[in-house]
Amino acid sequence: MDGTENLTETFLEMHHLMHEYHMAWYRKNFGGIDPKHGQGRILTALNRMDAVSQKELGFIMDMRPQSLGELLQKLEAHGFISRRRAPTDKRSLIIELTEKGRQFPHSRPDYEELFLDMSEDEREDLRCLLQKLSGKLEELTIALENDDEEEVTD
Repeated sequence: MDGTENLTETFLEMHHLMHEYHMAWYRKNFGGIDPKHGQGRILTALNRMDAVSQKELGFIMDMRPQSLGELLQKLEAHGFISRRRAPTDKRSLIIELTEKGRQFPHSRPDYEELFLDMSEDEREDLRCLLQKLSGKLEELTIALENDDEEEVTD
């Protein structure tokens, strides 16, 4: 194995460990709810609205009523949302975030603790290397997307 393969493996392992840390933090603080999936996606969407009907939320989230109902039931049981009947239509449920639910989308792990054992010079070196990697990834992604567009138009 050459140095590049070893570096790739180390980088991928780091990515995996970052994800594990991220999910462990959400498990500890929010029962494992990930802001980008399922219940977390609903909480993030509700954070952008005051109150919304369950039917409208299902339309916005592009979810079947049964699937949405199951997720809302879990969120209500954990105290993230409240549901009440609409005053004008007793068949309709209005969904609102509780105070606990409003805190969710703004919370995230404190990744700064990862860097506490590094000197300022090491942090700056790492920052520069990560910026260089990010630039290259962006360049490669754009090239792939352009290749895909060319294939579609051919």
